[in-house]
Amino acid sequence: MALTINNLIQAPTTPFDMAYGANTITLDGILPTQGKYALQITIVGQALPIADIRQSPNRFNRAIFDIQNILQTQIQPTIDNVDGLHYSGTFAAQNTRMQIANGELVQYQIAFTTETNGSIDDAFFTSPTIFTTIGGSKEYWQQPYTEGAEFIPIIDGTAAGCTDIDKTARPLSDNTFTIADTETGDDFLTANGGYSSPGGIDVQNVYAGDQNTKSFWQNVERQAGPYPANSAAQGIEGFWVLQVGAANTIFNTAFLTNIQGNGGGPNTNIGQGLIPSGNFNVITLATGPANFPIGILSPSCTHYYIVPVLYTPLTCVTDEQSQLPVMGVSAWRTQRYNVLPIPCNDYDHIQFAWMNSEGYRDQFTFTKRNEKKINTTRNNFLKESADYNGLTYDVNKQARGFTTYSQQIREVWEATSGYMNDKEAALIESMFKSPSVNVRFSVGEYANEWVPINLISSSYTEKTYRKDRLFQYTVNYKLANNIQSQRG
Repeated sequence: MALTINNLIQAPTTPFDMAYGANTITLDGILPTQGKYALQITIVGQALPIADIRQSPNRFNRAIFDIQNILQTQIQPTIDNVDGLHYSGTFAAQNTRMQIANGELVQYQIAFTTETNGSIDDAFFTSPTIFTTIGGSKEYWQQPYTEGAEFIPIIDGTAAGCTDIDKTARPLSDNTFTIADTETGDDFLTANGGYSSPGGIDVQNVYAGDQNTKSFWQNVERQAGPYPANSAAQGIEGFWVLQVGAANTIFNTAFLTNIQGNGGGPNTNIGQGLIPSGNFNVITLATGPANFPIGILSPSCTHYYIVPVLYTPLTCVTDEQSQLPVMGVSAWRTQRYNVLPIPCNDYDHIQFAWMNSEGYRDQFTFTKRNEKKINTTRNNFLKESADYNGLTYDVNKQARGFTTYSQQIREVWEATSGYMNDKEAALIESMFKSPSVNVRFSVGEYANEWVPINLISSSYTEKTYRKDRLFQYTVNYKLANNIQSQRG
């Protein structure tokens, strides 16, 4: 008799787990006459399994598989240039404002049975659960991965049919620079009927030329309760984009709908109520001053907010001027971007972007000295001055002796940050641990192009205001591709 779902004792966490860390599957129920447990992993949408593993039972008659190495072959950093999402020197198309998952996650199913003498005893039993893995990392003890709940809001409804948030979530980011929504110093809580972000507001310091993104796991957990949430509240309905001026008042309000026409989805129109699945589970939004998601950032803007919100019936909307059935309460942390002035004596800025521990992207700008060095390794040989295959022995003064047969040229850079606070320093630590880092120069041949790099710095020393007072970081890196050169 084949194993059934009841024999699946342990499985990766749902709704998602991280690929880098333990992803264990424990099977039970093998009979004394049977030899080994058999496990198959199949990617959703593919007919053939990507892995078939066999294992003998342990002393408790079970088999414990860890499939993390298998999952890691299936995920990767974002395939497209997501760091420059929606950036264009002239015109950015509407459908580039957002991007759904593109290589960073994969969905799979598991099937299991037993085998004896190399032949399966019965057909594989396929678990109906679809598991999702993201290319992030977790601590060795995070099994099961309960921290995934941090990214998923919990909602229900009210007696009046309005959407109600029981628990807020955070984005797929390593940024921990967070303030309360009562600490904004502006009219965020009162403008347009009032906005709020019960889970806090994430803060990023940026400059006018910066390109930024932010990613969200956009599914929600719906409570059964006496008043379930409206059926249209299934994911991020859209984003309020609020620009604030020097008077600390919101002077420009816009709403960006999370629909396929804007690069997001799965909805094709507001309030459609489709449940995000597959690549629609994660949405990445262009959020920087230079890739502003709505129009062009006003030069009068000192800081702006991006507020991810859910659907709620129009009768529940507190802003009497609004004609949109969306909330003013942020189900995921509101994102605040402080647009810093550029000092007249500053260096040309260098912006870094990297795959963070959640499998998505964070960015940070270095504002001080950035030096380039060229390291060249030459393969030389000594060439005779005369041609012995000629009519006579003849030497030209310009004849080259030592000749370069081939050479390897590396561009090596050293960048220095401005002074930073403890939260920004913690974010930089995430970059030092990242396997996938890009850089964007503001001037030169690579200006406004995201270029892949490799960090040369092999160590990171934590700095804090308490022990270091004003502090900076220096990053040594090289371009991921060497310069191609002619032979001599």
